Amino acid sequence: MKKNLTVVMCFILPLSITACAGSSTKQPNSNGTIQWDFDHQLQFRQTQLAANRYQLEIIPKNRGNFAAMSTFLLRKSYQLCRHHTYQLQILQGIEGFDDRRAMPNYIFPSLVANVECTEAVESKAKTKTEADTEER
Repeated sequence: MKKNLTVVMCFILPLSITACAGSSTKQPNSNGTIQWDFDHQLQFRQTQLAANRYQLEIIPKNRGNFAAMSTFLLRKSYQLCRHHTYQLQILQGIEGFDDRRAMPNYIFPSLVANVECTEAVESKAKTKTEADTEER
C-alpha cells in the first residue's frame, strides 16, 4: 500500500502539476466588454476601432462625478498611447456647470470619446547655431 502511494506521489502528482502549468492563462479579448476601474470606482468600455484608434465609454455609476470620469479619460488615453501626444474627440457626455442644479433628477449619458494616438513629433525649430552651421 505504501509503495502504491509512493508511486502516486513521485510520478503522477508532478505530472499533473506540470500539465496544469503548461495550460494557457491568456485572457480573452476584452474589446468592447464592460470593465471596472478600481482606482476611480467606475465602469468603462474600451473598443479598438483601428490600429491607433480607440473608443472609450465611461459609464456613470449612481450620479457619477464628471471630474472623476474626465480624469479617468485622460489617464486611460495616456495609458493606451504611452505618451502625451494623442487626440481626444468627445462624442457625448459633457455636462455644464449648472446642469446638476437645473436638472437634479436627470440621468446623464455616458461619457464617450474617441482617442487617436499620434506619433511623438520632435520640435523642428532650429537653434541659431544650427542655422549658422548650415549656411556655411
